[in-house]
Amino acid sequence: MPRLILALLVLAVLFCLLCGPVTYVALRLWQRGDLGAFRPLRGVWIAQAALACALVFAADTFGLHDPIGYVVASVFAVSLGGAALYGIWRLLARAGAH
Repeated sequence: MPRLILALLVLAVLFCLLCGPVTYVALRLWQRGDLGAFRPLRGVWIAQAALACALVFAADTFGLHDPIGYVVASVFAVSLGGAALYGIWRLLARAGAH
């Protein structure tokens, strides 16, 4: 039972690491007047989870020897990259609307 609780805790931390930065970017955009900033997050979260899973499976297929390392690295890279792309996309969409 303690291993299950630990596994659930690790999954929760990885989920927060994956979805946290893009949610923070959406919050900052919303505070600056972009009222639709939270609307596309559901799709962004699904895309980030799919990309992170694909990267983890690809790393496993290539035979990398540090599973925890490439899981955390994949989640971290997808998280920061997704937040940056989402912020740029929303800023460009907002600038194009004005």
